[in-house]
Amino acid sequence: MEDKNRIPYKQEFDYRFIKPVRHLRNKTQQDFSEFMCVDASTIGKLERGELKFSPLYESKFKEAIKRLRVSGIELASIRKVLEMKKQRGYK
Repeated sequence: MEDKNRIPYKQEFDYRFIKPVRHLRNKTQQDFSEFMCVDASTIGKLERGELKFSPLYESKFKEAIKRLRVSGIELASIRKVLEMKKQRGYK
């Protein structure tokens, strides 16, 4: 039986998700870099969009959200906030 409150991790992510997820779990860039297994400066560059969010970084991000136990509902909420910001013209 499938839980209707669970949203699968098989979602598409982009660089805009990194900072909200990081703040959701109260992590610094240095802390979050350990979960993603990349350098802290890489996290900053990804958050600012200065570095391409390649499939490699996307897979590392997915592993990090699993390690941090970010729920599908939390991810859906972040997605909704990002969509609303885009509609209203915010960065």
